[in-house]
Amino acid sequence: MSGIPFYAKRWVSGATMPEALSQTALLNSKKISVTLDLLGENITSLEQAKACTDEYVEMLKQIAEKKLSSHVSVKLTMLGLDVNEDVCFENLKSILQEADTHGNRVALDMEGTPYTERTMRIYEAAAQQFKSPEIVLQAYLHRTASDVERVLKANGRLRLCKGAYKESAEHALQKMPDIVSNYKTLATKLLREANRVCLASHDDSIINYCKQEIKTAAVPKERYEFQMLYGMRAKTWEAIANEGHNMAVYLPYGEHWQAYYSRRLAERKENIFFVLKNLFRD
Repeated sequence: MSGIPFYAKRWVSGATMPEALSQTALLNSKKISVTLDLLGENITSLEQAKACTDEYVEMLKQIAEKKLSSHVSVKLTMLGLDVNEDVCFENLKSILQEADTHGNRVALDMEGTPYTERTMRIYEAAAQQFKSPEIVLQAYLHRTASDVERVLKANGRLRLCKGAYKESAEHALQKMPDIVSNYKTLATKLLREANRVCLASHDDSIINYCKQEIKTAAVPKERYEFQMLYGMRAKTWEAIANEGHNMAVYLPYGEHWQAYYSRRLAERKENIFFVLKNLFRD
């Protein structure tokens, strides 16, 4: 994998789209779906944003052509949100149109709190025009319960994660037990009311809790999906899939791996210990 050092290969599926699509096919053979993500964010030029847009459009075409089980995830700052919000939305619309053509899905990744409201607004506008958008919400933010209500009023499709960015107590819960508790509260509501909820977590207590809620509420399989990161707990992915649940792995690729992972590990110290703890778990 050109440009990807050996120690990052566990986490990054490759430097190029063909490498990522090859890994997608391999995971599909194990009954595991994929969330494809082109690494990179905070684009500073509209030319770069257009190139990223074109890559995502081609990605969706390739997924359809190869009949892969995969949707895509994109950060709005990759589409030019820092440069021009209107252009960013037009770029997103190109991706969503392609996704709608193939009956696929596009997750709008959530970034730090300076972007939360703008991302919500763009998602709500997109959900009025396209079938494919879903949004990522972070359980540790104080505002997430109200954002859930907004999503339910839009198209009711989202991914729920704990949240990785370092945020102040003004904006976010600081203690992990509180974050886990809020995640479970939100998951309970979403499993009953959302059109589709993707449960993104490596936490066994959350996974087991959600499995029980799915059983208790008799949630149809098409309305939920478990998600985990590429490189972590592969045997657990397979176990969840073999139990009959929808299971997807977040599969990043691209040359811009270093800033992505360095930032994630630095943003919250808990992430470092969590990653190290889970590296050798099944």
